[in-house]
Parts: sequence; structure tokens; C-alpha cells
Amino acid sequence: MEKFIQIPGFQLQEDPPIYVASILGSWLLKHSSPKWRIKDPSKGFQRVVKEDRAREIATAVLDQKRTFPNAIVLATNIENFDFKKNKIEVNSKAKFLVVDGQHRLWAQKFSQFDAEYACTIHCNLDEVAMARLFLEINDNQKRVPSSLRWDLVRLVRPNDDPFSIAAAELVFSLATNNNSPLYQRIDLTGEQGVIRLKQGSLAPEIRNLISKRSPIRELDFESQYELLERYTAAIRSLDSAGWRNATTAFYSARVLRVLIRLLPEIVNHKKISPMRLKVPDFKEYLIKIDQNSLSLENIRAKQGGAGMKEIYEEIRSQIFRRRH
Repeated sequence: MEKFIQIPGFQLQEDPPIYVASILGSWLLKHSSPKWRIKDPSKGFQRVVKEDRAREIATAVLDQKRTFPNAIVLATNIENFDFKKNKIEVNSKAKFLVVDGQHRLWAQKFSQFDAEYACTIHCNLDEVAMARLFLEINDNQKRVPSSLRWDLVRLVRPNDDPFSIAAAELVFSLATNNNSPLYQRIDLTGEQGVIRLKQGSLAPEIRNLISKRSPIRELDFESQYELLERYTAAIRSLDSAGWRNATTAFYSARVLRVLIRLLPEIVNHKKISPMRLKVPDFKEYLIKIDQNSLSLENIRAKQGGAGMKEIYEEIRSQIFRRRH
């Protein structure tokens, strides 16, 4: 006689049948796989997911005795489920394909907390239909913009990443301080198409700037901000009209990232305290840059490519060229 278990849930849609249910992670791990043809669920997960990422999820979410805000998407060839009194009856031998949420579910393997997983279950699907559902969800879903992720870092403030918090705060200050050359010129969430410069591009560069060993790392937050404000003011002064109209090469993300990357070298070359450096001190170096040479075509012709490395080599060679 077949055995059934009852799980909390309800029928969301009749045709095709879709159910929403709350399933214990330990049970679901034994009855699901990200590969329909693989009989052993463990081997299925091991071939698809990244263990390090699953462990990180387990530590950050499950070990805190929290569950996930978004549902795992499951598919099965079972035609439908019987349900009554807010309970769905599921065969104890039921098998599910994890269409979306593989890492979230595999994280259960690395946590002692047996979490309740919200699941959306698509029923009565053959293997081809399951594959189609997988492609529809994974090909069409929109990734969270990296700029929005950085903005959330500033709000959530993860305890284990102080440099990311500081970088997000610095970008926010540069974008919202009236005196900043970048005031209202950085898209903080990645959703403002008219603003070319994105937080997701600048924040990682600023994080590197303040986390690597240099005189800048030793400064407090206010001093780091003041230094960046003066430095970007010097950059803006190279082409004020183009900066205002967002047409200058100095406002482009890749060039500005390279200039930020070069800031510690300029500070070290000047051989004075960073806080003693003013706009004219920075301009003494930056004015040597030929803006025409920064077009992608010219960099590619000279360096053989137009990536960050080539742009860095081009700008650095001009800034630190020997004085006559």
C-alpha cells in the first residue's frame, strides 16, 4: 500500500495544475533533484550547484533560523494532488525536479536547522515540458542590477564586509552631496537609464581603493570622502563642459575606474600626506592625459585591446611620463 504525507498548501491553479506548499528541507532534499534523469538526488545536486555558495547560504540564512522569502520552483509528472483542509496529500515516493532554487535547497544539507521551504509545484509535466519550464524561468528572469545590490549593502550593512559598506557609503555621499562633482551623476540602483555612470561600476573600484594597503586605507571615512571629492573635482576640471554634458571620456565608467585605481600611485608619487593634496596637486598629474587618446579605437590601435588593462596602461604611461 502506498504511503502518503500531508503538507500545508493549496491549489493555485487548476489548468495546468499548480500548487503552493510548505515542505521541510530535509524531506525535499531526498525527493528532488536538479536533474530529472538522475535517480540519486545527491549526485544531481553535486553536478549542478557550487558547494561553497550553498554553504554560504546555509550560514547566512538557515543557521540564523530564517527561511527564504521567495519560493523554490518544482516540477513533477504527477497529474495532481488531493487536498483538503489546507493540506496537500503527497506520495512518500514522489519525485520532483528543482527548476529554480537549486542552491537554496542544497544549502539545507549544510545546516542543522530544518527549514520550511515555500514551493511552487507544477504538475503533470513530462520531461520535455519540464525542460521548457526551466528555460522559461532561467532565461527570462531579470537579474537584480549590481548597482541595486550595492545600494542594499549600504542599507543592510553586513557585519562581515566593512569595506563594502564603506564603499557603498562613499558612492552614496559622492552622488548626494551638493558639493560633489558627482552630485546626481551616479545611478545608485541601476534603474535610471539616462545616467551613464552606475554604482555597480564604481563601488567595487572604490572598495579596492580603501581595502588595499595604501595611505588611503589608513584614513577615516570623512577623510576618504574629502580626498575623493577633491580628486574627482580635478578630473572634472580637465573638461568641465564635457563633464556637464556627460560627453567627456573622463566621465565614462571605465576611464573613471582606472583614474580611481591610479589614485594611490599619485598619492605615493607626491610623497606627502593624502589630506594635504589639493585639486591643483592632482591636476598636475591628470592634465598630462590626452583625452583624444582615450577613445576605444585609439587605445585598441596602440595597446592591441580596449579593456581595463589597456586603458590603465595608456593613462598611467601619460600621467607618469618623464618630465622634460
